[in-house]
Amino acid sequence: MNRTATAFGIGLREHARNYVLVALLVVLPVSFITLAFAVTQDVQMPVRTLVDGETTTVMRGMPEVHGVIMTPITSSFIVGLAGLFLMREARDTDGRLAVVGYRARQVIAARFGVLAVITLVVVAVSVGVMLIDFQPEQLWWFVAAMLVLSVTYGLIGMLVGAVFNRLAGLWIMLILPMIDIGLFQDPLFVQSEPEWWMKLFPGYHPVRVMVDTGLTTDLDTAASLGWGAGYLLVVGLLAVWVYYRGTRTT
Repeated sequence: MNRTATAFGIGLREHARNYVLVALLVVLPVSFITLAFAVTQDVQMPVRTLVDGETTTVMRGMPEVHGVIMTPITSSFIVGLAGLFLMREARDTDGRLAVVGYRARQVIAARFGVLAVITLVVVAVSVGVMLIDFQPEQLWWFVAAMLVLSVTYGLIGMLVGAVFNRLAGLWIMLILPMIDIGLFQDPLFVQSEPEWWMKLFPGYHPVRVMVDTGLTTDLDTAASLGWGAGYLLVVGLLAVWVYYRGTRTT
């Protein structure tokens, strides 16, 4: 077994012993997503989205719209916390790996591999819970946007963990997905063209895709998925740079 695989296994075991994260993974999707469906009044609401390449307003049930919004909030929150914990724990353990001969790229590959596994598990659980009450019109495009958004928030959690302590980082990663996805990108709150600064948030492009593919039968937001992937790439490069510097200086 090479060193990257060894560090990857150590990272997975560390997170499996993080009872807060495991509890959130089990409890939050079931309670948050299921509760949102249970308490939402089944009325038709206007939703602004793309149809045949043109922005238009369609009428959809409020529980369906909540499903499109609450599921990525849950996933982004949990993966963001995982990224935060991963960065904070790395400060304690990765320095020891460097002392015994691990190269920075081996440690970075292992840590990002752990984040990828956590993201896949969280997205799978969140989407699985959502499917009990709501079936997106285009499931796999919806899941692709969920993955882009969740990984982006995981990397943002790592960046937050590099700057703030655990308590401050936890509050930031609790509030940020709420105001981004649940307020600025929610079509129930924003029923006109979003302000330019709302488009700078990580949720703007992926949520456009999720609203489109969750509530309509044709994909009109493929470009937004590309922009979301570009946003993810930029955040990823920044996270690698920060992690590399942290590993080299530990």
